[in-house]
Amino acid sequence: MMQTIRARLHRRGFARGCAAAVIMLGLGGAARAQDQVTFGTAGSLGDASAAVALGIERGWFTEAGINARIVDFRGGAPAVQALVGNGITYCICAPEHAVRLRNRNIDGVIAFALDRRHTYSLLVPVNSPVRSLEDLRGKRVGITSPGSLTENLVRLLLSRDANLQVGRDVELVGAGVGAAQKAALDTGRIAAGTFGNLDALRLEGQGYRTLYDWRTQNVPSLALIARQRWLEENEPVAQRVLQVVLRAQAVLLDDRDAAAVTLRRLYPELPEAVIAQVAESLPTRLSRDGIYTPAEIQRLQDDLIATDPAIRPVPYETIVPLRLFRAAAAH
Repeated sequence: MMQTIRARLHRRGFARGCAAAVIMLGLGGAARAQDQVTFGTAGSLGDASAAVALGIERGWFTEAGINARIVDFRGGAPAVQALVGNGITYCICAPEHAVRLRNRNIDGVIAFALDRRHTYSLLVPVNSPVRSLEDLRGKRVGITSPGSLTENLVRLLLSRDANLQVGRDVELVGAGVGAAQKAALDTGRIAAGTFGNLDALRLEGQGYRTLYDWRTQNVPSLALIARQRWLEENEPVAQRVLQVVLRAQAVLLDDRDAAAVTLRRLYPELPEAVIAQVAESLPTRLSRDGIYTPAEIQRLQDDLIATDPAIRPVPYETIVPLRLFRAAAAH
């Protein structure tokens, strides 16, 4: 299930203002034993999770006494399974998984809100006969993996906008992310595929076109999901993780050049125009404080229940650990 762990510890000198950050993180200049923290992705680090990449790249996790590692999975559902099995510390995945976990009596919480806007698009080849959602009747549609955010998005879209029922009218195929999804589309295994923002920007106008775009919708889309018990038992570590991600998120929001550098490291093959476009869009998407509002969580759960009426709504305070944020802000 897991791919090879890729340590991304790009150690660099402190950026301007580092001395203040050292005081904030409570390091006091003294050597600190490294606490292991493993982040699991639903494919790879990307634009919405660039704060984690930036924190590793600039050595801020290391400065905070944290050995941060990345494990890539083939979709959000396998990453969540690893979280449940304590194979990873944080799942970088859709916040809806915290709701699903609570419905299974597992103590999932949204430890940090990364992105407030959906990042997926549904693409087809430019010469495809599929011109509308209704044209997908009798065809296969690619999702990243069963149980993932992409499955929920496609199910809701087809039932709401095209009166198509998955299983009866359309078949969903777990096709992976990025290149794997593209290969399934190119070989005709699927008629349409779901692609994250950067992959969609790269493919649009290069033999592919957008059938449906979720990227304009302001709905919680990506977060750090953790186990409540781990957060409580490792609160000092969790606070330091939170402080590093908050710091990195602020840089992405306020320094477009720094954001472009991080995106370029994550996606060296992307054209500069695409990198600039994504860096420009980050302030409209990323969360500055890492906390979804009650209204955002309500919208998230409404959409989730619309596709799965068996889901029970979870109280806001249960899945958003506000006390952790308050404690981190106090240091």
